[in-house]
Amino acid sequence: MDILIMAIGASIIAVLYGLYTMTWIYKQSPGSDKMKEISDAIAEGASAYLNRQYTAIGIVGAI
Repeated sequence: MDILIMAIGASIIAVLYGLYTMTWIYKQSPGSDKMKEISDAIAEGASAYLNRQYTAIGIVGAI
């Protein structure tokens, strides 16, 4: 029973830390216009890559 309580406590602490970190990150400056442009290009490339990967996985899964 003690291990279960410790696991639940650790889980709650981890979630709270994640929420704190998320709010801290969102408060940070997004950077200059050039940084935003580069970030948008990276996000677009990552999205295209994941779309391609999911398509391949879907085809293999259907076979």
